[in-house]
Amino acid sequence: MKTSNLISKFEKAQTLPILMVMVFAVAALAVLAVDGGSVMVNRRTAQAAADAGAMAGARQFCFSTGASPSEVATNYALMNGATNASAQVSNGLVSVSASVENESFFARIIGEDTLGATAEAVAGCFPPEGNYLLPIAWSCRPSLGATGPFDPGLDCKIMALDWVELLKPLVDTKVNEIEISGNSGLFKMEGKNIINTTTLKPPKQVYIIMDKITTGEELLCKEELDTNDPAYSVAITCDLDGDGKNDIEGGGNRGWLDLTGGGSASAMVSWIRYGLNHRIYPHTWMSGQTGTVTSVYQAIKTYREGRVVWIPVFNAFCNSRYPTTNPACMQAAHAYPFPPEPAQGDTDVSGAAPTFHVVTFTPFYISCVHIYSSDYCPGFALAQQMNPDPKNPGKSLIPNNIPAVEGYFLTNVDRPLDLTSYCDVNLGNCVVSLVK
Repeated sequence: MKTSNLISKFEKAQTLPILMVMVFAVAALAVLAVDGGSVMVNRRTAQAAADAGAMAGARQFCFSTGASPSEVATNYALMNGATNASAQVSNGLVSVSASVENESFFARIIGEDTLGATAEAVAGCFPPEGNYLLPIAWSCRPSLGATGPFDPGLDCKIMALDWVELLKPLVDTKVNEIEISGNSGLFKMEGKNIINTTTLKPPKQVYIIMDKITTGEELLCKEELDTNDPAYSVAITCDLDGDGKNDIEGGGNRGWLDLTGGGSASAMVSWIRYGLNHRIYPHTWMSGQTGTVTSVYQAIKTYREGRVVWIPVFNAFCNSRYPTTNPACMQAAHAYPFPPEPAQGDTDVSGAAPTFHVVTFTPFYISCVHIYSSDYCPGFALAQQMNPDPKNPGKSLIPNNIPAVEGYFLTNVDRPLDLTSYCDVNLGNCVVSLVK
């Protein structure tokens, strides 16, 4: 009996330390669960705050309202749970660092009074990737009648249509009719064209690119001339809907660009049909090129009518064959508020003067190509109607045999983003996206 009692007491003595170890282990697990869980929550909050800040800053960079993108990014990160935040803008990217801290529950036992976590995020303003870059050019210039400082966010802004939510369902015949903001009535598809179901006219957002009208210089628009100017009588109305922006672009070699420097008509046809075999970046100087060759228009009609293409947009014109060494040309291309010359400098692929400084590319739906007098395009017909010839009743200042391409600039194009370049000038087609 004595031996049995001794064993029982020994077993109890052994159980007590084991029980204490188990209690300590459970306490440690509680510390880990509470403080560790708090750290994990802080990490998620910090990352969400950094993401929100970076997106907000990039959105401000992309669609500027005049506020500082870095300040907007910082404030958004703080508003979304960050204890501390900082942001910077470099090369079109907005980087945000956000941290979250709170008092610890048990970790203070080992000297850790606070629990913190830090996260980083980077966002930018990017254009969609383009597959077919047409040699057609569009001018980024002030709004008609503008008297204040030039603002690319306003003066270069194009009246565009939403592709994914509006135009594509109609083009793909998933819907029969749509309403288009700024217009009355409903619109339907007539072949590749978009027309009003009642008036049969195109919506106000239609744009028409003509190559030559009575002059080899840039198209003369009445809106840009004084009524006493001798050229006023032969100029045409370019603002077809009275919204203060030209709906017609063209004249001489300003409606077309040589994408490679030395491109012939056959090369232009190849670009239109197959696309380019190399990339073209913003801040590239190109030569103007005539596009009146019938084969070029025929290629657009055959291969690109009813499709989305990409169009270069230029902001500066130079009469020099060597624009990058011409101070006046470079100043015009990079004067405020346009982006400064990039660190690597402008690219020059021009082969002859005049040259044009391309700042961005924008998607364009080609609805109709007018080549011959017998071709009917609703936008072209509207332009003729809006420009009667005062000397010849029943006729227009725009002859029937003028070649033209018409269609609609687009936003929200459903294609991958080009994360290798950011939007220098946002024409409404740029998208904000996280890259880190």
